[in-house]
Amino acid sequence: MDLLPALVGALVGLLGGLLVPRLIAWCPEPEHNPEENPEDFPDHVPFAELAARPRLGLRCAAAGAVAGGLVGAFIGWGWALPWLLFLVPICIALSVVDYATWYLPSRLILPSYAVVVALEVLAAIVLEDPAVLLWGLIGGAILGVYYGLVWFISPRTMAFGDVRFGALLGLALGPLGPGTVVVSIATAAILAVLALIPLRRGGNMIRRKVPYGPFLAGGALMAVVLGRVLSTL
Repeated sequence: MDLLPALVGALVGLLGGLLVPRLIAWCPEPEHNPEENPEDFPDHVPFAELAARPRLGLRCAAAGAVAGGLVGAFIGWGWALPWLLFLVPICIALSVVDYATWYLPSRLILPSYAVVVALEVLAAIVLEDPAVLLWGLIGGAILGVYYGLVWFISPRTMAFGDVRFGALLGLALGPLGPGTVVVSIATAAILAVLALIPLRRGGNMIRRKVPYGPFLAGGALMAVVLGRVLSTL
């Protein structure tokens, strides 16, 4: 673990977390899908209302500081640090929106692809190592195909927004190695299962469904940590 990158990562994550309400408010309201049953979803919370919730920025800043600090501590000054820190506030914003509305805005996901690819291209050029970008694309393909299959087989279990989000995370994790990508799948699933335990009261679910986006983000963070730990063994 590296202390200085951890402190820098925590600072960047904190500042990025403070911007999360602005990111949420920037997203357009989702269009109604006539094929969806409104009873399967919670009452919609307008993004502007969600972004204006008291102390949301402070909570997201705290989460960003923790996530950014962990990324900095376990990645160090590696070339993956910029795009991983960039994704910290994006992942927090997507997790907040998905938990409240069961929706992952493309407004946040699609531009993030371009930023991550651009940073990986820059790293590949400076390092004279095209494998950086290649592994990023492979990681994005692996998670995109995997979660795409889950969505195709059971669309009630996973929405297509989760597929787009998963592919973005695979793109970012790919240069860290295929093991990190696989660990992200496993840890996301484990976190999802563990989250269901406190939501049960006498066998009845408090929430009929728990969105998967927050677990994708948490699984990616755990994969970064565990991937570095396992690589030192």
